[in-house]
Amino acid sequence: MATTSSPRFKLASRASLPRAAVVALALGAGLAFASCARRGETRRAAESATPAPPAPSAAATPAAPAHAAEGGYDLRPAERSTLDEFLRNHPDLRVATDADHRRSDDDGIDGLYGVYHPYFVRGDANDDGILDFVVAFVRRDSDRDTPWFSVVVFEGRPDGGFDAGAFLEREISLADGDLSVDRDAIVVTPDVSEDLTRRYRWDPAKHRHVFVRDDDEATPSPPSSQI
Repeated sequence: MATTSSPRFKLASRASLPRAAVVALALGAGLAFASCARRGETRRAAESATPAPPAPSAAATPAAPAHAAEGGYDLRPAERSTLDEFLRNHPDLRVATDADHRRSDDDGIDGLYGVYHPYFVRGDANDDGILDFVVAFVRRDSDRDTPWFSVVVFEGRPDGGFDAGAFLEREISLADGDLSVDRDAIVVTPDVSEDLTRRYRWDPAKHRHVFVRDDDEATPSPPSSQI
């Protein structure tokens, strides 16, 4: 015959457990639940407190390009726009100024020129009858006492504009020197108190200026940074 358990039997079974065991079980279940809840809250707090990615530092942000007007020269509109475009493409450079030139008492420059700019010169550098100009640039991160110069020629076009600049020399010492155009040659003088120069003439076959050595054996070789 089937038997069924009665409520009285269940109550008796529960009551048969020691009171201390019942309390221990209840306390353990409560502690486990509280621990899980704390872990969940800690995880959510950690996720909400995760910092956003740091903003790029100032050192990692490219510097804004320099401007042609900062050179202090009396530039024509086409020259200014050409130089500004060049500086946008080479933000590590700025136009060299008269103040970048180290003057000496015995260089004899003051008596030679009415208006003298050591790092900016105009002339027909490729013998095509159109005015070109040559500019020296300074690397913006170079030391004030030892600036590094680059020499660039901008060739004039029949429409009045200029071709993109072509480097003649990069990162050279020119604080004691200057630039000039002598007939069909661009002349780089490392030190105006000395006679040594480097000359670049237009080569129609190569369609660019190339270093040329004069008959004088004292003519220096081009610097290793020559383009």
